[in-house]
Amino acid sequence: MIFTNESVPIQVLDPRCERRVLPHTQGLMAVEVRFKKGGIGSPHAHEDHEQVSYVLSGSFEVTVGGETRVIGPGGGFTVERNVLHGVKALEDGTLLDCFTPLRRDFLP
Repeated sequence: MIFTNESVPIQVLDPRCERRVLPHTQGLMAVEVRFKKGGIGSPHAHEDHEQVSYVLSGSFEVTVGGETRVIGPGGGFTVERNVLHGVKALEDGTLLDCFTPLRRDFLP
């Protein structure tokens, strides 16, 4: 499948966070998540999913499994199942989150 951003709807999660769930397969999902400065990805863990996140723009305070660091474009993080993680946007920025398997809870 070939797609463009114009063909993929944006979901507004709160005034400082929105996401675009990109076309996916049953085993893999990529999600563009845009944050305004101060936006929070609240600490949580996934029982059934692994995650890799990549910073496309901005800077984020990232906590994974009790370790906190500031990362910017070109940096990222990995999250195994059941590991507590969260982010705070230190400026406007965008993450590319990849999940395996796909997150059914993100689908309409």
